Formats: sequence, structure tokens, C-alpha cells
Amino acid sequence: MQKQTIGAMAAKEIHSRLWTVVLCGLTGFALAAVPAAAKDVALNGAAVDVRTTVSAVREVPAGNPLPGLHLDAKVKGRMMDIYLAPMDFVVKYEVKARKGDEVHIVGTEAKSGDADVVLAREITTGSIDKRTGIFHEDMTIYLRNDEGPLW
Repeated sequence: MQKQTIGAMAAKEIHSRLWTVVLCGLTGFALAAVPAAAKDVALNGAAVDVRTTVSAVREVPAGNPLPGLHLDAKVKGRMMDIYLAPMDFVVKYEVKARKGDEVHIVGTEAKSGDADVVLAREITTGSIDKRTGIFHEDMTIYLRNDEGPLW
């Protein structure tokens, strides 16, 4: 009777180890299958901290580099593509920006293929008082930290 118990225990341990190997393999495969968009972005390292007016808002579909919500706005005197986050993050945290909105963007300049893009670290929506020129903040949403994206 004790041999069966020891045999059963050994079989369970082998079965458990087999599942551990299978799960580790699946995890490795999933990590290797991260969208190419994240791998195609090279940071230039130039910090961006700008208050600007949104010229356009667009959604880049999945399967393209940097899929998700993008803004077009003037940064350092030229029009730039500002990448906020994937659409599931945008919807979950109600990240909202419309054409004509005043925003404060903090982020980093990067290259995505041949295009320059700003990877937004945080976005603050608000309005500018026309009399005083002071930016009045409504809400700040944090998109990235030192470890990377928050999604």
C-alpha cells in the first residue's frame, strides 16, 4: 500500500513539473509575441514638457506601430505625433482629448520608423485663461513611469 502512495506522489510531482515547464514555455511564447510596435520605437531621449492645443485626435488600429490614441499638436515649434496609450487603457481610464483642447504633455521624443513621435508620460487637460494666460488644470492622467507603460 505504501508503494502505491509513494508512486502516486511521484506521479503527481512529475505531472506538476511537466505543467510548470508547459506554462513557462507558454509564458515565454506570449512575451516573445509582444507587438512589433513596442520594439520599433527608439527613444531619442529629448524630454518634452509643453502646453499646447490639440490639432487632431486619431486612433491607430491594432497591427500598426503604436496602436491606440494619438494626438497631433505643436511641440517645440513643429507639429508632432503624440502617442498616449492603447485604446483599452484609454477607455478604462477615460483618457479624453478633443481637437481644440488645451493640454499639458510631459514625455519623451522617440522615433517610430522614420517618423518622430512623443511618447506621453502624462497628460493634463485644462484650459487657458484668455485674460491672464494661466493654464488651469482639470485632470492629470499618468501613462508611464520609469519602468515603462502603466498598461
